[in-house]
Amino acid sequence: MSQDTNQDIDLFDLFRGMRNLFKKCLIYAYHFGRFIVRNVLIIIGLIVLGVVVGYGLSKLIKPLQTAEILVAPNVESTAYLYGKVEQINQSLKNKGYKLTTDFSTENLKKISVEPVEDITSVLKNLEDFPQDIIPRISENYSDESTFYDKPLYAPAYDLHRIVVVASDSLMDLDAITAYLESNTFLQQKRTAALSAIKKEIEANTFSIRQIDSVLINVSVALKQRNTSLNFLTNNENSATSAILNSKAELLLENRILEQKIPELDAVFKVYSISAWVEKTSLRSVLVLIIPVLLVFLFVCYHLLIRFKKRFKNEL
Repeated sequence: MSQDTNQDIDLFDLFRGMRNLFKKCLIYAYHFGRFIVRNVLIIIGLIVLGVVVGYGLSKLIKPLQTAEILVAPNVESTAYLYGKVEQINQSLKNKGYKLTTDFSTENLKKISVEPVEDITSVLKNLEDFPQDIIPRISENYSDESTFYDKPLYAPAYDLHRIVVVASDSLMDLDAITAYLESNTFLQQKRTAALSAIKKEIEANTFSIRQIDSVLINVSVALKQRNTSLNFLTNNENSATSAILNSKAELLLENRILEQKIPELDAVFKVYSISAWVEKTSLRSVLVLIIPVLLVFLFVCYHLLIRFKKRFKNEL
């Protein structure tokens, strides 16, 4: 019986405490409402002043601009790309430093490069990777992981995004790509790769012409025997069928090689350059932050005065 009584008392104390707390909240809300009503003109004035000051500061502060360059490195130049971007970042410590006659870091604030995440390109390029790291790629990959940020895995991706942040949108993005293209060794590798592809196309074209010549002679011989060339073609065991298959393979190979030629017009094939856009920063929200800050300081000032008076009265 006494235990039930104690429980009733505890519940009663709990509800009484909650009622007192609710009453205090109502009292504080009432006082705060009165404070707002009495100082409504001052608060409105502070909000207007904050908006004006915030707008003025946002115009005085020069906004940062950002743009992206989408590139595909050729001739195994991915590591060079990442190293060069890091070098540019290091040079930002020297304001106005000219890397070349056409490329200066004066207005550049930050530059970074990252792979365009695409697991299909990783799978396609696995044969170029050392066999011992392939299990690590498959184990570490997930939609949330950042394993592709590591330089070890960067060459597995076909496309890479160069992100440029500058204080002036007049900065020439072409100067960055020209700076990256200025490596003589990589240009020689690109020229050699392009020349090798063209020679391979020429060799395949010569072989195709030779095959066509043979087929013409075979066709003439078959006409004399009243035999159809299609009949021999359909016969998988015939030499003519093998010749035609070889020609088809050479034609397909030439089409693939011809598609690679435009990709090798630069060491870093540029697929797109975005327009400059204003980077989201504190500047863009100054119009909201400063009015709130002024009102907050005004309220804090009055609370401080109130607590000071109460403290004096208690003493």
